[in-house]
Amino acid sequence: MLVLWLGACSSRRPKPVDPTLSKAEELQRKALQQCRRYRQSLPLLRQRFADTQTRLQAIAAERFVPVMPPLPLDPEEQRLLTIYDQETEQQIYDDAVAAWTRSEAERRQVWEQARAQRKAAAVQERDQLAQQLRTISPDLLRPGDPLSLNQEQMQRYLSCKPENFR
Repeated sequence: MLVLWLGACSSRRPKPVDPTLSKAEELQRKALQQCRRYRQSLPLLRQRFADTQTRLQAIAAERFVPVMPPLPLDPEEQRLLTIYDQETEQQIYDDAVAAWTRSEAERRQVWEQARAQRKAAAVQERDQLAQQLRTISPDLLRPGDPLSLNQEQMQRYLSCKPENFR
């Protein structure tokens, strides 16, 4: 009797399924669910990520522009002055150049600090957006440095068609 019961139970078991096929189907099903869940927020995430990348490129392209230095002394005018006046003019000019050099060094330092802060904020924002995109699907970003969107996968998720997830 026990043998018949075990035989009956074994005949009711579902047929073995290829585990790789079911795993692939499960991954497809999850991807489609993620697509549907994030369909509304994905365009905004994509735009914000692209804007942040553009901002990082603009920051990288910035260059410090110094203020014009003091104009050099005119040799023709200097020739007309007395030696004492020439020395006085030269001292005034040298002091102006030294002040300009200090001022430009301070300006450059302030500029570089502000630029570094803007870059750090943009990198942090980009990394947060990248993490949100990876939560939806790691395939939405191309591997490597710098981070970039995988446009093919992005279109797949934006269309959210079941046939795109087979």
